[in-house]
Amino acid sequence: MVNTSVERSESSRESSVGKTVSREEASLHNSAESLWMIYNNKVYDITEFANDHPGGFEWLAKFAGTDITSLLGDADLHEHSPVAYDILRSNYIADIAHSDIWEEAEGKFSSLLYNKKGSPDFIDPAKPLFKQIWNSNFSKEFYLEQVHIPRHLPGPATFFENEYLEIFTRTPWYVIPIFWLPVSAYFYYLGLNIATHSIMLQSFAFGVFLWTLLEYGIHRFVFHFDEMIPEGTLSQVAHFTLHGFHHFLPMDSMRLVMPPALSVFLSIFVYSFMCALFPPGVQHGVIAGLSFTYVLYDEVHYWLHHGQFTVDYIKRLKSYHLEHHYRTYTYGFGITSDFWDKIFGTTFPVNK
Repeated sequence: MVNTSVERSESSRESSVGKTVSREEASLHNSAESLWMIYNNKVYDITEFANDHPGGFEWLAKFAGTDITSLLGDADLHEHSPVAYDILRSNYIADIAHSDIWEEAEGKFSSLLYNKKGSPDFIDPAKPLFKQIWNSNFSKEFYLEQVHIPRHLPGPATFFENEYLEIFTRTPWYVIPIFWLPVSAYFYYLGLNIATHSIMLQSFAFGVFLWTLLEYGIHRFVFHFDEMIPEGTLSQVAHFTLHGFHHFLPMDSMRLVMPPALSVFLSIFVYSFMCALFPPGVQHGVIAGLSFTYVLYDEVHYWLHHGQFTVDYIKRLKSYHLEHHYRTYTYGFGITSDFWDKIFGTTFPVNK
């Protein structure tokens, strides 16, 4: 297989000299029929090799169409041999277009993850995490740098040593619709006893729209209150538990949707605000719309990390979100769309 790939690539390499593609174009090739990856600003077509990958096709598929530069350097996941890099080089097809080159944009970012390496003095992802962060004594600067450098494990990490507490930190993707869709339906039903169908539909639609702004605002100002956390272990524990963990281990399949225990706690504040802002009936419709769209948000977030798609919009969305994890966490706060990123100027800058 390797020899065939090398022979194929020798002829394709000549035709690829000078060819460039955008990251958006590369993101569209994320299926078994056409699987591209980006490494050090070069594009590789590994379609023929994918099924022979020692880690299995499924693992490659999670990162299909995206940049794997930091992933290949993650020894916690798997240290790749020189042969692996030879296979990759043999499948080179193009360079990334200048406007999309990551390292040349280094001066434009306050926190570029592209070339940073995880320190062995930080949390060991293979050991229970909470005990480590609780007993740590990291400086704020060191903590914020290290927690945003992605690490990877073959399976879910252990957050608590206590197996009963650990249960509440693991949430399969299907729990969210099972828990929250009945909540949405219940509030809509209650609202119909107070307001007309027309008012309920309008209120529901407004709740759907309002969630997109909440999604952006919560992600940017609550989850990423990074620079505002004070020095000290307790603030780092809070930051790590709320969202830092997700950036530390972004592909942990059991921590990609929010546990109901945490989402219910946060929803109390949203519910109280909606009740103060809107009259009965309208508030029920808005809350129903918010709950419904929250389910969409959490499910989209899960599948952006772990799914394969045929719809071009979703392919681009996956590439956009993983850029937030693997390029810089200070841009790209939208999950279901980049609409509010465009409005507030937090889309990823490009090279001129």
